[in-house]
Amino acid sequence: MIKDYWDALTKPEQNALAKKVGSSSGYLRLVFNGYKKAGFSLAQRLEEETAGAVTKSQLRPDIYGNTTSQTA
Repeated sequence: MIKDYWDALTKPEQNALAKKVGSSSGYLRLVFNGYKKAGFSLAQRLEEETAGAVTKSQLRPDIYGNTTSQTA
């Protein structure tokens, strides 16, 4: 669950992630807790910066589909 990922980060890690994706830690907290939706590009950046721990499909299944695994 993406909320668990966010909760496992320290405050400095949350702030660093927000800076890397061009957002604020307050907004990301709302996204990870399900109160706001990540935009198209924010979802992509979060997937990249978390090395796939949080996927764009988890953040926006309405855009990217709800895939839990990908096959090569």
